[in-house]
This record gives sequence, structure tokens and C-alpha cells, in this order.
Amino acid sequence: MRQSINYFMNYFNEAVVQAIRIKEYEDNEGLIQKRPYDQRYIALADLTSRIEKTLGLALNLCDIYYIYNKTTYCFTKDEKTYLFDRIDNILDTLEKIKETPYNVDDALLGDKKSETAKNIAEFGDRIDKLRAFIKASLIVFNG
Repeated sequence: MRQSINYFMNYFNEAVVQAIRIKEYEDNEGLIQKRPYDQRYIALADLTSRIEKTLGLALNLCDIYYIYNKTTYCFTKDEKTYLFDRIDNILDTLEKIKETPYNVDDALLGDKKSETAKNIAEFGDRIDKLRAFIKASLIVFNG
């Protein structure tokens, strides 16, 4: 249980660091000043928004696992069903956040050397690892 909570907090910290790096990159490249906004800015603004959405989900997972761990009584069938439904909803939401297409040119996303494509790939990998960890960690609720 503790490992799960630590993993979710680690995800949260890594996501915050990535958001900060993106902001620094935008500032260094002067992307906000470019009008109309260029494709890199649009993609990174979308990515930052997605990162922010996942932060709330990671904290929600921390709460669910923490409360379950601290509870001194056995959960009823309905309570466990609620927990599993909530976790399933979070898994589905994470998948939708990752899979929603970015509204930018494919050339930008296809350029694996670009900072934008690297950040999007890093985010996708982090989401995949988080989803896999959540699925593997559901065993803590059996008991």
C-alpha cells in the first residue's frame, strides 16, 4: 500500500518537473510572443493542460489508497465496488487524456528530435507506466 502511494506521489513530482521544464522552454524560445501562436506553443499548451489533469488524478489515487490503508474495518462489497469503479474511471480518463489527438501538424509530432515530440513521448510513457502500475497494484484491495 505504501509503495502505491509513493508511486503516485513520484508520478506527481515527475509531472510537475516536466511542466516546469516545458514552461522554461516556452520562455527561452519566446513561444508566447509569437503571433499567431506557432505549432510548438499549441502542442505544449495542450500537453501542459493534460499534465495538469493527470496531477489531480494522481492525488485522487493517493487518497483512495491512503484511506483504504488507514481504515480499520473491513470494507463492504458496495464500498469495494465503489473503489474499483472509481479506479476504473481514473484508468479510463488517463487513457483518454493520452489518446486524444493533438491539434497540430503531424510533421511536428513526427520529428522525434524536437523538444515538443520528446515531451509528448515522455508524457505518454509516464501515463502507460502509471496505468500499468495501477492495474498491478489492485491486488492490495483483495483481502
